[in-house]
Amino acid sequence: MSYGKLPKLSAVKSWMRQLASVHGIPEQVKDTWDHSTVIWHFADQIAIYAIQNGYSVDRRFLKIACYIHDIGKMVTGGWASRHLRPGIFHIYEGYYFLKNKGFDELANVCVCHLCGVGSTKSLNKKFGFMPKDFFPKKIEEKIVAYVDSRTDPKKGVGPFIWPISYPLKHFKKYPGVVPRLKIQHEYIKRITNNYLT
Repeated sequence: MSYGKLPKLSAVKSWMRQLASVHGIPEQVKDTWDHSTVIWHFADQIAIYAIQNGYSVDRRFLKIACYIHDIGKMVTGGWASRHLRPGIFHIYEGYYFLKNKGFDELANVCVCHLCGVGSTKSLNKKFGFMPKDFFPKKIEEKIVAYVDSRTDPKKGVGPFIWPISYPLKHFKKYPGVVPRLKIQHEYIKRITNNYLT
């Protein structure tokens, strides 16, 4: 699938700096950027294997999606800064920001990466968002969401990838997440021909 016009990475970083500055948390930029770099390196490995196995992956879109999926943390705060709002809101803030910029597909990445599986209608309604399911459907969305669930958000650049057992245990407290994450894991194994075990 072709996604058309996308922002450059330099624009993404500029938006992050502007948002974080406005909200008084400039330190959040480096933490989120480093986390996104880990996401991208892992996601690109999956994409390369998937392409070798005959799947179509837009690596250009995937890269931007990896770097922009947590842009909402420049509004809510995160691991590296004060928590200005509960963490769940970063997916919605990212969605609205990118929708306003005219990047609908990237907006969807923000809201469908939660816990590696996306956000449900009931959860979204609870937090005042659109009452509909936002699950990763496109291959690039699935890769970003899955990789984010396997990547330590508190670490910078480095080999900070959890085994699948960690998110499966960590997300048990959220209803319905574990079964969907297991499906995501099997999907990634399939498209990479069991590169991930």
